Amino acid sequence: MVEQLRLEQVDSPEFLDTLYTLLADATRRNALQYLLAHREPVSIHRLALELAAAEARIDGEDVTSEQQQELTLLLEHIHLPALSESGVIDWDRTDGVVTVTSLLDQLTYLTPDPSGLPGLSASVRCEDGH
Repeated sequence: MVEQLRLEQVDSPEFLDTLYTLLADATRRNALQYLLAHREPVSIHRLALELAAAEARIDGEDVTSEQQQELTLLLEHIHLPALSESGVIDWDRTDGVVTVTSLLDQLTYLTPDPSGLPGLSASVRCEDGH
């Protein structure tokens, strides 16, 4: 279980613990990268397809139904609940649709460094660009 991220707590150890817990898993990192790159709401099945393709380093049309189903189950039971509880995504369980939240928009993530460890800036983007 993860904590709800609150921007007013950005300097707290709890905030960083939650953020690092979210980013500790490659599937969650890949899901966040996909969602940030594709801003429109996405179905869990589409997200699973894209993540399965990325993880297997193949084209989406080459993903098997088993690969997609496995990722769908992992998303529904592990990854989306954690991301939703933290507040970085909205997950409509009834419709099976995921969208990024303004909280995720306000956090600045840097691309991973060459060692494979995620770089992170916990700074908050100002709305006026400063």
